[in-house]
Amino acid sequence: MMHNSNDDFKRKSDGSESITFRIGKPILDELLQEAEHKLKSVNTLVNQIIKLYITWHKPAKQAEFGYFDKVLVSDIINLLSDEQIVQITEKYCKNRLKDMTYMLRDDNSFSSFIDGILSWLEASGVNYKCNNNNNNDLQTLVIQFDM
Repeated sequence: MMHNSNDDFKRKSDGSESITFRIGKPILDELLQEAEHKLKSVNTLVNQIIKLYITWHKPAKQAEFGYFDKVLVSDIINLLSDEQIVQITEKYCKNRLKDMTYMLRDDNSFSSFIDGILSWLEASGVNYKCNNNNNNDLQTLVIQFDM
């Protein structure tokens, strides 16, 4: 149960706010280890976890997106013909991709679509690189699915 006392919740002048939580020792130990492994502060790691929940996991659940094991998906894909994969991909892109964009962002622009894709990649733990050219008019997104 969370309560907002003056000790638990403080506003900062830079637009950020501060709140105090109690976290069980086993979970805190995992957070500390993960922060050390990623060479990040615990504060940065917790902020990333919360942001990921708010921007991906919560809306994904509401939009009925689920999680599947990569090995299972890879095995299913290997059973399909190239033509079947193309048909499924085209159908998905025509129907569900726009839904995913709306799920994650309020508008249907290319930049919101890319932002949504980057959120999905981050939440999925997929390796990717997003490069901008010097004029910022071209972005290259390289995705490594490891399947």
